Amino acid sequence: MQPPRLIARFQTARAGGVCRCELCPRHCVIQDGEAGFCGHRANDGGELIAARYGLIAAAALDPIEKKPLHHFHPGASIFSIGANGCNLSCKYCQNWHLSEGRAAEEYAPPETIVARAGERGSLGLAFTYNEPTVWFEYILACAPLLRARGLKTVLVTNGYLEPGPWDELCRCVDAMNVDVKGDDAFYRRLTGGRLAPVRRNVEAAWRAGVRVETTNLLVTDANDSEAQLAELVEWQAGVSPDLPLHLSRYYPNREWDAPPTPAARLERAAEIARAKLRYVYVGNINIPGAADTQCPACGAAAVRRRGYAVDRAGLTADGRCAICGAALPLEP
Repeated sequence: MQPPRLIARFQTARAGGVCRCELCPRHCVIQDGEAGFCGHRANDGGELIAARYGLIAAAALDPIEKKPLHHFHPGASIFSIGANGCNLSCKYCQNWHLSEGRAAEEYAPPETIVARAGERGSLGLAFTYNEPTVWFEYILACAPLLRARGLKTVLVTNGYLEPGPWDELCRCVDAMNVDVKGDDAFYRRLTGGRLAPVRRNVEAAWRAGVRVETTNLLVTDANDSEAQLAELVEWQAGVSPDLPLHLSRYYPNREWDAPPTPAARLERAAEIARAKLRYVYVGNINIPGAADTQCPACGAAAVRRRGYAVDRAGLTADGRCAICGAALPLEP
């Protein structure tokens, strides 16, 4: 089965059959017969189409903690799908085979994929693995079908989108993890993007009531200085000290060969972050207690995690600390 020919949203026609895509800040100007940087928007006869609508390149039932989301139904599983393509070009990309469009694809209509999302006790559907926002039209088609079935819509995203489409997504997404990669110099040097649109979108999603968490992958000697971390934490605390931050260990990949993030540097980063943020997690490395959700009021572990094994004994059914009764900012 082939995907339908679907006109893409957020485009402007230009002279000579050229289209300008206005989905993300790249604003690709696309000639007839060519595709934009992400590979998802293509010029077909002077019209921009959603060229990879519903073409799935990866699918699995994952722990929600793998997204990572620690404040959204801890211990749940969620059906997760991804596509080929991305609108950034991170030199250290951990999923480069997808971002570079190298995986086999198979079309699944929204009704089919939503039905699969309701199987095996899944919480809903996560758009992840590659950059999902370039799949804009497909997400918008799936989200209301998921909501009608009582299922959740989750994004794991770089947040690199224009305000109009981003705010539209926020109206239909239940939870998201946004990768805030570093300062603006880091974005320009290692990702091909810019920081400002990402920060704007995190702030907008938080204000819209989406369950937001952020991830900062600490790339050795590139975005992991104490000054860079302090600036990131200062901004995030300004959004809310309750906005969870995941500090993630980097491993060499794609074209970047710096050694893995030293454990001591991750622990120091967490120390800096916890001075201003209430919920800080360290991932991609086994540090005892670093992935636990601790109650800020009494210090007890409301949710304990070892790998993807989750113990919710310290969390009540209505999202309170079982020890002191304090309400925690999570969806149980």
